[in-house]
Amino acid sequence: MRYKAIGTVILSIIAIIAGMVLNFPEFLKGDTGTIKNLIVTFAYIAVWMIVLGTGIKMKNRGLIKYSSVFWLITLFLAVLMWYVNITDANVDWAIPFVILFLGQWYGINFFVASHLTASIVITLISLVMFAGSAISLKCTK
Repeated sequence: MRYKAIGTVILSIIAIIAGMVLNFPEFLKGDTGTIKNLIVTFAYIAVWMIVLGTGIKMKNRGLIKYSSVFWLITLFLAVLMWYVNITDANVDWAIPFVILFLGQWYGINFFVASHLTASIVITLISLVMFAGSAISLKCTK
């Protein structure tokens, strides 16, 4: 069981790195999202659903906490990007974190033309995943 949890964490780290690398060129340029970006985004979400599902199935509180913290950080950064898109605020300190946590989401831009709308969609998905993680953590004892 312990190896399955470790394997799941490694899978999530690989998904973060692969998603960041594959979506970075379009993310950096601000181009519209492509089918490749969309596939990367869906695969990324699927991996994180596997992480949470595995944690719930194994009743592994550590894995569920890991998922919960990840989604809380993603939620915070998505709300921050929402704020930046509305106010044009300068948050240079957040750039490395945005690249690390939000670059994988660039496939959302395949459906929407506005970065603000993409930030809202990411916020909503992150909120749902964080709530699911938090509820699962509370129910797993």
